Amino acid sequence: MTIADPLAAADWDIPPAEMEFSAPYARLIEEVADLVARLSPTPPRPTPAPWREDLAAATSLYLRAPGIVNVMLNYKICVEHGLPLHPTVYYELKEAGKYRINHDLAEIDRANRLYRRSIDLARNALRLDGEFAEQAQSFLGILPAELKGFIYTGIRDHYTWRGSEPALLRRLADQVASEFPPDLIVAAAHGSIMPGLLLAEMLGVPLYFIRFSMFKRSDEEPIVSFSDQAWLFSYQGRKALLYDEDVAGGRTLDSFTRKMAPLFRETRTACSIRHAGASIKPDFCAKIWWD
Repeated sequence: MTIADPLAAADWDIPPAEMEFSAPYARLIEEVADLVARLSPTPPRPTPAPWREDLAAATSLYLRAPGIVNVMLNYKICVEHGLPLHPTVYYELKEAGKYRINHDLAEIDRANRLYRRSIDLARNALRLDGEFAEQAQSFLGILPAELKGFIYTGIRDHYTWRGSEPALLRRLADQVASEFPPDLIVAAAHGSIMPGLLLAEMLGVPLYFIRFSMFKRSDEEPIVSFSDQAWLFSYQGRKALLYDEDVAGGRTLDSFTRKMAPLFRETRTACSIRHAGASIKPDFCAKIWWD
């Protein structure tokens, strides 16, 4: 069972006001643990009807879990590219030349390990894992002290919310599973983190995020480090699904595909929603929108 069950009753046309929030990283993880505990009682619920009572908690969990990955991805980017570690600022990559901070190899390795672990932790939250509280405390126990106070800020994003609808993700997962069961999902972050976590759970495959946002950030190309390439190397002879939650014009997914596809034997592209006028048509799409 995943968070998809209680979210069935949500309004997926209008993003909730709660999507816009901020919280220190350690508190965010503790809040997620509390929500997982509330939504995964023992014994399990016998029927889906009572889920409606927990829609608010389920929505809050769905909105907060991506922050577990978001902050660690930002930390990883800063460490790998010589940027400052600031509790509230997300630096653009082009600013690296201005700072040129030397983060040693041990810190780079730690950042990458914590980043990969954060993906697993966020997935376990959406899975309503009964051991999540212990996993969260273990993660906080190895987290550098300064990162616990980093502020995660959620933004009320209409397209990310619509593209994260569990029914759309289920439709997309069924299409992919029947025609191109992947060995790995690689998703363009940060926008795809929320739906990407749930899509990976539905497909039951590993998940990895590469930062690339041409609109919310000012990324000129996907930010692929040597550490990313090293981790992805084990999948070089396998199949990867390249995912972005929404395709408006198509430039982001096109650039993402050109950068990532050479790393794998075979790739296909996917999105939750695509604008009818987009220049790029992904191999898999759950819904076409017109506004």
